[in-house]
Amino acid sequence: MKNKKLIQAGSLASLTLLAALASSTEARANEVAPSKSATSTPVTSETLKSVEASPISPAPTSVETSLTSPAPTSVETPSTSPAPAEKNTSTSLSSTESTNVAIPVKTTTPTESKTKEKEVVILHTNDIHGRLEEETNRNKTETTVVGLAKLDTIVKEEKSKDKQSTYLLDAGDAFQGLPISNASKGEDMANIMNKIGYDAMAVGNHEFDFSLETAKKYKEILKFPILSANTYANDVRLFEAHTILDKDKDAVGDELVVIGVTTPETATKTHPRNVQGVVFKDPITEVENIVKELVAKVPYKNYVVLAHLGNDASTLEAWRGSTLAKALSTNPLLKDKNVIVIDGHSHTIENAKFGNVSYTQTGSYLNNVGKVSFTAGSTTSNIALIPAKDATSLTANTEIANLVKSAKENFEKINSAVVIENNPVELSSARENVRVRETNLGNLVSDALYNYGNKGGFEQATDLAVFNGGGIRADIKKDSKVTKADIIKVLPFGNSVAQIEVTGQAIKDMFNVSLASTTQKNKETGELIKDENGQPLLEALGGFLHISGAKVYYDTNLEKENRILNIEILNQNTGLYEKLDLNKTYRLATNDFLAAGGDGYTMLGGARKEGPSVDEALAQFIKTANLSDYSVVNPNSRLISISSEEFAKLNSNISQSTVKPTEKTDGKAISPLTPSDKTKTETISPLTQAEKNMSQAVSSSHPTSSADKIKLTKDSQNSVSSKSKLNSTKTDKKLSTETNKKAKVLPKTSSSNASNSALPAELAAILLAAGLLTIKNRKAE
Repeated sequence: MKNKKLIQAGSLASLTLLAALASSTEARANEVAPSKSATSTPVTSETLKSVEASPISPAPTSVETSLTSPAPTSVETPSTSPAPAEKNTSTSLSSTESTNVAIPVKTTTPTESKTKEKEVVILHTNDIHGRLEEETNRNKTETTVVGLAKLDTIVKEEKSKDKQSTYLLDAGDAFQGLPISNASKGEDMANIMNKIGYDAMAVGNHEFDFSLETAKKYKEILKFPILSANTYANDVRLFEAHTILDKDKDAVGDELVVIGVTTPETATKTHPRNVQGVVFKDPITEVENIVKELVAKVPYKNYVVLAHLGNDASTLEAWRGSTLAKALSTNPLLKDKNVIVIDGHSHTIENAKFGNVSYTQTGSYLNNVGKVSFTAGSTTSNIALIPAKDATSLTANTEIANLVKSAKENFEKINSAVVIENNPVELSSARENVRVRETNLGNLVSDALYNYGNKGGFEQATDLAVFNGGGIRADIKKDSKVTKADIIKVLPFGNSVAQIEVTGQAIKDMFNVSLASTTQKNKETGELIKDENGQPLLEALGGFLHISGAKVYYDTNLEKENRILNIEILNQNTGLYEKLDLNKTYRLATNDFLAAGGDGYTMLGGARKEGPSVDEALAQFIKTANLSDYSVVNPNSRLISISSEEFAKLNSNISQSTVKPTEKTDGKAISPLTPSDKTKTETISPLTQAEKNMSQAVSSSHPTSSADKIKLTKDSQNSVSSKSKLNSTKTDKKLSTETNKKAKVLPKTSSSNASNSALPAELAAILLAAGLLTIKNRKAE
């Protein structure tokens, strides 16, 4: 009997031990430990089944990407035709590009040992654009750019809170922007982001700026996933479409499904050569395809879309971040999910709710750090910003600060050379100016290209130059030295000067694109926002063109296809602006980005001649330019915003003040004056001082040939009206001589603040010959 009791006791102990082992095995299956042999396996329903069927084997972990693990680079096949759930849907570009893909944790019923509710905090950034360093206001009393060392402090403070799971995400355009980051093609930025502990980022359009190979190299450098669901080459995704993060495997509901998406504008908003063979598919379609795949495979409740789409008015509505957020709010597969869209690209501060979808963006340049928080299990999130000024009193992380210092020292050794000792004017790159209307810095840059094209840079002289406002990225401060580094800050993309041949029609089409933005409206009142001349301002457009050697009159009150009132091109031989000839071929100087059709200028392209980098051309021009001529920030002298009514009045005023009532001009149009010259009676179009200097240089380098002079005289004689009193042969010869003399001495007068438009060159010569036109010299105002 005693032995029987012992046996029973032993049996009971054995059963207890077996139960404990079974419980331990189940816990191990649910816990999911890292497994190097399985980390390349994509998430499929077959994977999940195998995990359930093999409880005694450690399951691969979904968890956040380890800082020491290589960046994920395997590429999924297009989601437009998803593979059956039981098949592997991942295809590697090559054996060298395939690497780790995170596998999700299998969710189990919460036990007493697991936290049922936990706070989740997502810190996020977008459009950092190389802001490694902290920046302050002029008085150095307040932080205006957080910088990476203080960003690290913010992140560590949040991560130290043990009652929350903290993530750090970025919505793209991190590596390019300032010389300090550009010098290493973004590698210094990437290494510091690794140190700070980012968990994932989206691919922005400027991630391609240093070449396609560099963009792909980021996958190797970064120790966290760089994501884009809609970026393809040869029908294969170039980047991972998604990742799954889980900060605390003992907590339920803090897991994040993170999907990346990139603006299709990348095709034109990086150099076209950098994305040859790359296709950017529809953002909404691609994101929803990934959602469809994942909802069927994983049970997680929190979906984060890292979108580099933006809300620019110039962006197609279907490609905007807010449009994506609205679409996801009506997706039935996400109706019980907590969905967060973290956006970038438009450099705007966004905060909106669309049902169960939260939509946010921080602006740009680390002026703010975003913060999204929610309680695990909730379908709503709180959105907030941590402004840079809140970081003023923070202590920068020493390790990160030293890395930033090292990057800066290396850069400064190369770019410390002084270009000029003192800049007398403030040259503005403000987005609300340089992407909206004519600015002094835009004029300076385009003048540099025009000057290069007319100082022997190309075999044939340049007729006009244009430069996109989106390529101008920093101010040049007043009363300070200008170094090569300062110039590279203005022009950070490394573009080269290019010259192409274009028709007059292509030039008109080009300016139609430049001036196609919608007009700005007050968000609260809906009223138009106007400039100092009472004209509606356009919304910011990266492709807004600044010009040299030309004038464009436009009316923003009109529909975009009708806005251009007149385009004139400077005749370098006469010093007069002439009406654009749609059938004539002109030589256009610009940067190689625009010359190749970037920013949507598809009417450009074709064979081109290339010169040095644009920053080098600007550096050389600044050395000799009279910068005082650029003292007016918004001169309205080349890109002339004017109402149609005012434009008509100016035409009428010129006609009445310069032509005798009894005489006729053979129906030839007379160019109007700029708004500031209503009371003037001169009919030639005076150049700005900068244009005057360049025109004189061109005249010496490309003087008017004898054949040109004879042709001008002959054309002038042939164009004189039959009603003219010039009848005798003797008089005709005299007129011919006088015309030639006066054509040689046409003055190039100037005005510092505004420049007038001109009579066409032939008409001016006719009026001069007939004694109907008096040339008046005018001092600069």
